[in-house]
Amino acid sequence: MNSKVTKNVFYEDLQEAGRFGELEQRLMGESNLPGPRANLGAASTFADAFASDWVASEAWELLVEWTGKTEAEAPTDDPREFLPFCALQAMGSYYRYAEPARQETILERCRAAMNDARWRMREAAAMALQRIGEQDFGALRTLFDGMKDTANALEQRAFVAALAHPPMLKEQANVLYALELSEEILDQIAAGQTRYGAEEFRVLSKGLEYALSVFVERAPEQGFRMLAKFAVTDDKRMQKIVKSNLGKARLAKKFSQDVERIQVLMNA
Repeated sequence: MNSKVTKNVFYEDLQEAGRFGELEQRLMGESNLPGPRANLGAASTFADAFASDWVASEAWELLVEWTGKTEAEAPTDDPREFLPFCALQAMGSYYRYAEPARQETILERCRAAMNDARWRMREAAAMALQRIGEQDFGALRTLFDGMKDTANALEQRAFVAALAHPPMLKEQANVLYALELSEEILDQIAAGQTRYGAEEFRVLSKGLEYALSVFVERAPEQGFRMLAKFAVTDDKRMQKIVKSNLGKARLAKKFSQDVERIQVLMNA
């Protein structure tokens, strides 16, 4: 048995189905909800408890039940929302160890959460996908490649938010994939190939406004080439995305000459 798991504060609670009610109350009590910041530490610790092949069927069914909670059952900023928020991240931890049928369920729940009306659940989707990608980047890439041609704005936002995760970007191939997928999304925006609702596009734009800089920092030659491509457009949406990334300290301080060159292109 994984010695790390035995030290997890949620381990004992997850061993006995009879204690799940107590666990539910404990998590809700530690949620920090209602409030501006959920207890990310508690959510992460709970998710870490599933990073093993020891997960019993009762514990798995608990995750399925919690991730299935609708907005009516677990409203935004309510302590009950913390349950699916934690459970989805736990599914991400468990993905590597799960049997294929359970892996498919995990991906289905992540896809659903990408489109959830609750912003905190959309964040949970990105965080769960990051946990999957740290273990198996190929699985993440396969998922995104299968979705990207028909992905909506919220799904596209989930792609870039999940990929903007430094532990996954240690491999250059992963960085180049993140840039490639980002460029495809930007191309679709520029070409008007996808219909974006105002709120959905706002969410996507916010994601692109920071994620691109994370990728560019790790592959500056290819990354600044991509930014230069979209810097010369008259599309104000694109200009905002490029300008925001150029203003991030990770680029402005380390690559000041490249940043200035792109800014000149934008002002030409």
